[in-house]
Amino acid sequence: MALGLTRFFSSLNKDTQASPDKVVGIDFGSSSVKVVEIMNKNNVLTLQTYGELQLGPYADADLGSVTQLVQSKRTEALVDVLRESKVTARNAVMTLPLATSFVTVFSVNAKKGEDLNPRIRVESRKYIPVPMNDVTLDWQELPALGQAPESVREVLVVAVLNTTQAETQGVMQSVNMSAQPTEIELFSTLRALTKDSDESVAMVDLGAQTSKLYIANQGMVRKIHRVFAGGAQATQRISTLLQIPYEEAENRKRNYTQDDASAADIKKTVVTTFERPFQEFKRVLSEYELKTGTPVTRLVITGGTASFADMHSYASYMFDRDVTRANAFDKLAYPAFMEDKLESIAPIFSTAVGAALRQFEVTT
Repeated sequence: MALGLTRFFSSLNKDTQASPDKVVGIDFGSSSVKVVEIMNKNNVLTLQTYGELQLGPYADADLGSVTQLVQSKRTEALVDVLRESKVTARNAVMTLPLATSFVTVFSVNAKKGEDLNPRIRVESRKYIPVPMNDVTLDWQELPALGQAPESVREVLVVAVLNTTQAETQGVMQSVNMSAQPTEIELFSTLRALTKDSDESVAMVDLGAQTSKLYIANQGMVRKIHRVFAGGAQATQRISTLLQIPYEEAENRKRNYTQDDASAADIKKTVVTTFERPFQEFKRVLSEYELKTGTPVTRLVITGGTASFADMHSYASYMFDRDVTRANAFDKLAYPAFMEDKLESIAPIFSTAVGAALRQFEVTT
């Protein structure tokens, strides 16, 4: 697997004429699979189609449930979402969940100009809790930030389980798709949501199982922090509070309106589920800014629960700074009548959009 860290924010294919006209980004989350197909029409990247399919039923579980599907069921779910979304592209970029990989930034004491390569694998053993023979490793040195001494050099290290790589390749082969190198979800998310004007940006990804904070400076990941709390936990709390089945609680959360008889309880339950993650992320963000002397100029919330009504305002309150709700479709052309719909669901599809954009490498 070619992780290609040095190319996460540069074109995979320098010969643009050799690039396919259509690419589908595939995002297998912990509770659903999302696809977004993008087409290059006369050098204008255009949204062709998109779709989401809940994975719970493929594991005989409720909609919205966190699942761990075997490869055959993952393939079945992917076939179904591609068919129902009417995807026609044969080239695809599939993302890997952060949970199946190890991504970290650490410092190495080394002289300027010293080759770090022999030392990375040794140092990485301190951070990767599995045998090194079980992973594919890649790394990239990061530019210095703040007042760090010249002898302290920071590196971004990524390791992916070989079993995850083999399973991903197997799924793609099963659907007869030509796959580009796979990519860890956080890099796809950053590609979709980062703008050229961003000096330093933070993304808060509110997933079904885990909430994640990514901080990037000039397009390079500098900090990652995870908290095990997400949308599925909010659904379980609604189910318990209202004494309704989990699936009904999930539907009422996803289709929340102020007209719901239990609107106040649902809203309070959802937003307070993320109180602890937001508090932790605020602390990590402040520590990063203090350490590097580099202020984060933009904070974006993304992921499924970012689509929940009022989550944006609650995040702004908790972080005590302006927060933007993700709109990954901003980088694509689409019919004007779809604008309201796409804005409402855009946070759900950020990772899938970013994966598809990898082939075209576009920023705004």
